[in-house]
Amino acid sequence: RFVIGISAVTTNAAEMEAGPAGRIPALWQRFVAEDVLTQIPNRLSAANQPRMVALYTDLASDEHGEYRIVLGALVADLSEIPDGMVGRSVPAGKFERVTSERGPIAEVTIGVWQRVWRDAALKARRSYTGDLELYDDRSANPEDAQIDLLIGVGG
Repeated sequence: RFVIGISAVTTNAAEMEAGPAGRIPALWQRFVAEDVLTQIPNRLSAANQPRMVALYTDLASDEHGEYRIVLGALVADLSEIPDGMVGRSVPAGKFERVTSERGPIAEVTIGVWQRVWRDAALKARRSYTGDLELYDDRSANPEDAQIDLLIGVGG
C-alpha cells in the first residue's frame, strides 16, 4: 500500500510546544484550503477504504524523535505524484488498531495518541516503522468524529 499527500517533518515536542501554530495544524489547514484530496491520482476508493489518511513515517527513533507526517490518501501506486506532494510506502509489518472516542476531530485525534503514549504495554510492542490515522465515514462530521489509529508493532 502507498500514500500520496502533502507532508511536513516535525517532532512531538515541537508540536506540543507550538500548539495550534504547529506544523501539523498548518498542514491540516493547507490540506483543507487547497482541497488536496481531490488532486491525488489513483486513489483507492473501495467501500472499505478510508477517505483519507495521515501516515507517520521516516521515524528517526521513538515518540521523541523526528518524523514525517503525510496527509493524503491510499493509492494504487506511486507512478504519478503531483508537484508539491510526496509519496511513501506504508511500512510492511503488523499493526494494532486503536479506536478514538467520538467528538471534535482535533480532540479525539490528540486523545487517541495520548492513550497510545500512556499504554506501557503497547509502547513496548511498537516498532516505530510507521503509523496510520484512518479517516473514514465516521469522521465526515468534524464536530462528531471517530478515527482509527494503526500503530506499527513488532513481532
